[in-house]
Amino acid sequence: MDTNKTNRRDFFRKAAQLTFLSAMIGGSAYLLADNRVQLEGCADNQFCRKCQKLTSCSLDQAKKFRKNER
Repeated sequence: MDTNKTNRRDFFRKAAQLTFLSAMIGGSAYLLADNRVQLEGCADNQFCRKCQKLTSCSLDQAKKFRKNER
């Protein structure tokens, strides 16, 4: 009977792990597919305001932000 409890515990642990992994992958795919997050650089100029690397940043978004702020 002890092995039955172990098998059940392992099953639920694996199911929880796979559920968590699926949610992470699905959430990431949703954010990338919907253009909410870009893989390179910042997604919007709103991040440039508080960025510590704004003066040395070479991304187009930062260049536009610096140009508009002057």
